[in-house]
This record gives sequence, structure tokens and C-alpha cells, in this order.
Amino acid sequence: MRPMAVELMQDGSHHLPRPGRLTFAEPLHVLLASSPYSGSTLASHLLGIHPEIATVSDVSGRRREQRMATFSCSCGRRMLDCPFWERVLHGMRAAGYPNFELGNFGLGFDHGPSPKLDRLRVGSLRWSELENLRDALFRLWPADERAMREIGRRNRQFAATVAAIEGGRVFVDASKERLRARFLRRYADPSLRVIHLVRDVRGVVASARGHGSHARSSLDGLARDWARTNEAIARSAGRSRPDGYLLVRYEDLCREPERVLSSMYEFCGVETLDGPPPVAELHLLGNRVRLASLAEIRLDERWREALSPDEQARVLTTAGPTFRRFYGEDSS
Repeated sequence: MRPMAVELMQDGSHHLPRPGRLTFAEPLHVLLASSPYSGSTLASHLLGIHPEIATVSDVSGRRREQRMATFSCSCGRRMLDCPFWERVLHGMRAAGYPNFELGNFGLGFDHGPSPKLDRLRVGSLRWSELENLRDALFRLWPADERAMREIGRRNRQFAATVAAIEGGRVFVDASKERLRARFLRRYADPSLRVIHLVRDVRGVVASARGHGSHARSSLDGLARDWARTNEAIARSAGRSRPDGYLLVRYEDLCREPERVLSSMYEFCGVETLDGPPPVAELHLLGNRVRLASLAEIRLDERWREALSPDEQARVLTTAGPTFRRFYGEDSS
């Protein structure tokens, strides 16, 4: 991959100088893809404590845009007061992105001026053949193709900036766009690797039902969304490059963290840590879990009480073949 311009200053900070002074190679980009409420913040934390892995979790989300006055970084500071984010802001602007803002990084492929056009442009059509045809037609539109390539370059620069500040050679991105793997591979990094994190649909539905924009959604609607999201991730990330795809179940990560983390580290190309993990201050974005202490890893199965037996059965029926694909016939 083409190296990016990053220079270490005498005070220990990093600076992104003019093109031509190339001193830092781009990090390996790893996408931690999942449906919402699947444990991606936990997984980002566990990956981020590795000294060779840099991550801020979800980079393409913009839900904090209207909450920046009070939005907290996982380090405990307001994001606007956090020295880490100040360095990211200055680094991106110095690299040629004067419009970079902390409220919205502008890294999402689905954040164009028209929501309806976005759904058509980058949304899941549920069949690869239709998506290939859709993409081919849009690529005939020069302005759109330029915009997509610019988002790809912006993602590469952001990954390089964060990795330079944190000293990592792997960058983990936990964004939630369904087809993000497809567009990152095309416009940012052809060697992208994808960790597909899946959580039991009943846990996702129970968590989503009481939060945010999903609060009023029906059980069937939430279960269908889980199925469609995970099918889209598997289709766009796994079939196009099987050697760059790793499936991880949230339940396995919580029950056997050392074994599963070891496989994730190996997939990322870093060595497994020996002994207790190093103490590291992380700067994660995403849901409120980012603010919690990771004293121990606990499997969240509150769905067993939150959903009645009839509701659990209904969710499994709606999720249907997709649940069996990832969990076999195990519905215990």
C-alpha cells in the first residue's frame, strides 16, 4: 500500500507534513462489522488494548453531531476537550481536509445529500447481482464516482492519522454501514480484512427494543433487520474474499475471551499478548458501553428475562435461516 505522510515531532506528537515526505506506512485496515447492539464496543476495547492495534470503534456514525457540547470520549473527557481528538482534528486538517469536524468525520459512504439517493446508491439490495448492476450504473456518473473515491481517500487518511498517534500498525473500524466492506475494498483498501461479529438475534432485539430509533420497532421488524444486516455483511465481506473474513460470535468472545481474542489477533496479523493486558487509555466512540469499566467480561443474556418464551420463539422464526446459518440448530 502507498505510504502516508506522517512525521514524529520532538515533543512526541505526530505531524502530517506536505506530500513527498513519506515516513509512515498505511496501517492494515480491519473492519469489525456487525449489526447494532452486537458487542462491537466491547470487541473494539479488547482489540484496542493491543499495542499494535489502533481503534476509535465506530468512525462513520454521526449521531453525536447534535450532542457535541456534552458528548464524552471513553477516556472520560468531553470529546471537544480530549487531547487525543485535538491531535486527530489538527492532523486531518494538516493533511488537506480543512472541513474535517469531530461531530461528523465525513467517512460514511451512506451520508450524501439525499437519504433516498443514499439508500439506492449504497443500500443492500439483498442480491449481489443487483448490487453489481447498481454499482456499474452509478460508476457511469463521474461526479458520484469522484465523490466515492474521495470518501475512500478520506478513510485512508483518517486510519493513518489515528494509527500514527496511537503507534499502531493495524486500524480497526467498527462502523455500522451494511455494505461498508464492499465500498472500503473498492475505494479505500483492496486488502481490507473483515471480522464479522454476530450476536444472538434475541439479545439484539431485546437491547434494541428499548433504545434510540429502534424503541418503537416491532419484534418482527427488529429480527428482520438483524437478519438482513448480517446477510449483507457476510455477502459483501465473505464471498468476495474468503481469506479476508473471520466470523466471531459475541457469546464465544464472552465465554472464551482468550481463545477468541487469540484468533482475532492472528487474523489482524499481530502476536497474541502474554500475561495480563497492558493498561491503555482508549478513545472509543459508539454507544454508552464505551464509558463503562472493563473490569471483567460478562455475557449479557438479559434477553432471557426481557423476552417471554413466545416472543423468543417469534424472533427466532422471523430470523429463520439466517439464525441457523450462524448458530446452527442451537436455540437454547
